[in-house]
Amino acid sequence: MKHYALFKKILLPLAAFGLITGLLSFAYIFNHHLNDIESKAHEETQKLANLLITARTLVSEHVLSSMALLKQYASVEGAPNIQGITDMLGTTVPNLRFGDIEQTGRTILVDSVTRIGSGTATIFVKRGRQFLRIATNVKKADGSNAFGTELSPSGRAIESLLKDQTYYGVVDILGEAYLSRYEPMHDDQGKLIGAWYVGYKLDFNALDQAIRQWGFMEKGFVAITDGRGKIRFLTEGMSQSQALSALEDKQHQWKRINKYVPEWDFQINILYPVNEAYWSALGAVSPVMIIAFSLTLVVVIVVVSGLRRFVLNPLGGDPDTAKQLLMRIERGDFAEDHTTAAPDTLIANMLKMRQRLREMVSQIQASANRLQVSASVFEHAHDAIFITDHHGLIVQCNPSFSVVTGYSSAEAIGELPAALGIACQLPDFFQSLYTGEQAFQTWKGEVWNRHRLGHDYLVELELSPVLNQAGEFQHYVGLFSDITHAKEQQNMLEHLAYHDVLTQLPNRVLFSSRLQQALLEAERQQSLVAICYIDLDDFKIVNDQYGHEYGDKLLMQLATRLTGILKPQDTLARLGGDEFAMLLCGGRTQAEYTRLLKKLLSAIEKPFTVDKFKFSISASIGYTLYPTDHNPPDTLLRHADHAMYHAKTHGGHQYQLFDLASAQQSQQQQLLLRDLLNAIQNNHIKLVYQPQVCMHSGKLFCFEALLRWQHPVRGLLFPKDFLDAVEHTTMIIDIGNWVIEESLRQLTEWQDQGLHTQVSVNIAAQHLMHKQFPDHLAALFKKYARITPQQLHIEITESAAISDFSRVNRVIQQCQSLGVAFSIDDFGSGYSSLIYLRRLPVNIIKIDQSFVHNMLSNQEDMAVIRGVITLSREFGRKVIAEGVEQAEQARILAGLGCDYAQGFGIARGMPGHKVIEWAGKHDPYEFS
Repeated sequence: MKHYALFKKILLPLAAFGLITGLLSFAYIFNHHLNDIESKAHEETQKLANLLITARTLVSEHVLSSMALLKQYASVEGAPNIQGITDMLGTTVPNLRFGDIEQTGRTILVDSVTRIGSGTATIFVKRGRQFLRIATNVKKADGSNAFGTELSPSGRAIESLLKDQTYYGVVDILGEAYLSRYEPMHDDQGKLIGAWYVGYKLDFNALDQAIRQWGFMEKGFVAITDGRGKIRFLTEGMSQSQALSALEDKQHQWKRINKYVPEWDFQINILYPVNEAYWSALGAVSPVMIIAFSLTLVVVIVVVSGLRRFVLNPLGGDPDTAKQLLMRIERGDFAEDHTTAAPDTLIANMLKMRQRLREMVSQIQASANRLQVSASVFEHAHDAIFITDHHGLIVQCNPSFSVVTGYSSAEAIGELPAALGIACQLPDFFQSLYTGEQAFQTWKGEVWNRHRLGHDYLVELELSPVLNQAGEFQHYVGLFSDITHAKEQQNMLEHLAYHDVLTQLPNRVLFSSRLQQALLEAERQQSLVAICYIDLDDFKIVNDQYGHEYGDKLLMQLATRLTGILKPQDTLARLGGDEFAMLLCGGRTQAEYTRLLKKLLSAIEKPFTVDKFKFSISASIGYTLYPTDHNPPDTLLRHADHAMYHAKTHGGHQYQLFDLASAQQSQQQQLLLRDLLNAIQNNHIKLVYQPQVCMHSGKLFCFEALLRWQHPVRGLLFPKDFLDAVEHTTMIIDIGNWVIEESLRQLTEWQDQGLHTQVSVNIAAQHLMHKQFPDHLAALFKKYARITPQQLHIEITESAAISDFSRVNRVIQQCQSLGVAFSIDDFGSGYSSLIYLRRLPVNIIKIDQSFVHNMLSNQEDMAVIRGVITLSREFGRKVIAEGVEQAEQARILAGLGCDYAQGFGIARGMPGHKVIEWAGKHDPYEFS
């Protein structure tokens, strides 16, 4: 019983102490490791959030500037207001107006702010809790404008608008992501009556490539979801179904770390298996458990030895002293208390044991602390660690060393670090650590290592010397980690910030930086620098006819082709859309650059093959030379832009050096375009109507609609005064659509007053070749249902450049199937009259007035007129003579077989409200 009491008082408490200490240490390190894994996952989500915010910043400037431009253009027309209701595609909607101008069905404003790039714009009107698109260039699945469609009632945008708040974020439109901004629209009473919208398509290719390579631990992955839970990005190797199953995990098999990115309305999720984290934590705890078990075992052995001695040897002193001594030892009190005993007695041995225990516990505690920290750091560190002796040979390395270098511990120990590929590009690196001025000092930096399999990888290496108590060198401890992937990600982000996503060419920011450097270098070397601005001619036709996918592929091929021609010191940058900037350096004369520009133009004009299609394009290049043009960088680029615009307005397919006269002309042309846009928005353009009569019966045949512009400064302008400036822009399409609709509206008004006649309108070649022309014409006939298509004639100017006869033929045939007639205007004034007559299925030929004007005095003009009438009869065409001013001209033309006449001799162009009065007096018309 006495022995059992001693066991109970001494051995059992000590064993319990060791066990509890081990368990507490196990729990602490286990939880600490799990928390460390979770903290690293949070760090990864923050890196991904930074990546998303950086990509979003590249597009947000377009959205904000386009919204400001849309509202600025609208303010020119007047304040938003609701005036009753109107009909839109069979649906009754509030009649939204800016000032006095109705907006339902108009696209001039939205098209003008998103004319360049992949943006969209919309004007909404509010009906109850609905927001309906009344003016938009958002396309439905069938390619038509989404007029009358409703903003999604379940989306976040409508929630913000109904609260009279702005919504700014990522929205899916037709399966593609757009960075969008919705702003409430108010009338002058502050009432919410509609909404403004601008959005730009986002290109996720570069983000997707980066995130596909992003993982976590061995089986963890990254999944980025949008506001509706849809997975936008996913780590490579993980399927959508697997990722959704993990995200919806209800059995707690996955640990999920997430971060919300409000700029995108995205949720970043990092998921990793819980059991993988537990096994990793258990691996970190195992050394501590071994040490705790060893410590407990030593204490138990010592105590058992003491008990044996107590039983076998004489007590050697006062029993109470032995009891108190044992009680102090039992309590763990090993301090000296001046107790003495005879040699070889129980108490003497206990005193010796106490002294040894005191020293042993002190050493064990110190060793345990060192071993616990060292073992945990050394064995479980993610960084590679190796230790060298004073000869430079490796004496120890951790498991991460083998993972990073490919060499096992057995292969590494006893070898020089250089023999294992460490700092392979610096042959004398390790020798300098042991000799010379830098010997036995700390070193830190980036070096290249060579893997056991032969590939090189970049590491961040730190070498620290270990000295003994005497200050003498003993070891070097080296620590390094593979930063190759991190460097690649850093380089990728820097590349995204300074390069165009589509073509990988430098963007405007990088081009500006290189331009400044080139100007400084030109000053030092006294050389010329050419600053060029390139715009592709009619590139919009490629996008309109074949889609943006083919346009993007063509731009990528063009970038590769031009880069192959330029020198390494030159720079080609994409500024946006089909506009490029180019920096040519090192030349001494202008002639060197003109030869290169000719070569570049020829390269652009060589056909491009995209999939099964071939495309032929041309370009207009403007350039200026520094220091001949000694101005700041921004001014030089603007001068090159002016020169490019001059080249484009003079036919394109050429290059033009900047000069002041051409810049002033370009500026005047831009002012003219701006004034014309304001004129369209404020109804300052109008139509006058000139009659065409039958030469045999005098009966009224048709009225030609002639465009006039009442300019606030220059007075009344005719088409030749301003249409040339917009011939190669999309504004010519807007003007053409307005002319057709205004003519149909005027026909309806005349018909209501009893005049049944026809109207002819002039249409530009670019407008006629637009893919939506027949559909738009059919929609107008539905809108003006009382007008038959046979009452509309469309005139094509013979001098217009038609590049695709087969497409024009298809358009004419589609329109003729509706009942619309076609004529060739100014026939004979161009260079391709017979080609037009033979290849275009028109109904009427109009003889140019220049031949009619001199027909009585010039036999050559008379011969041309006679030949045109004869050819027209052979081809089954009717003939109209323009510019008839004299009765003698009318008599001769009638004798030659001309069908109709038009000119000042019959009547000048007149406003629509005077046509009824004129027709009442002159139908039929008498040639006198």
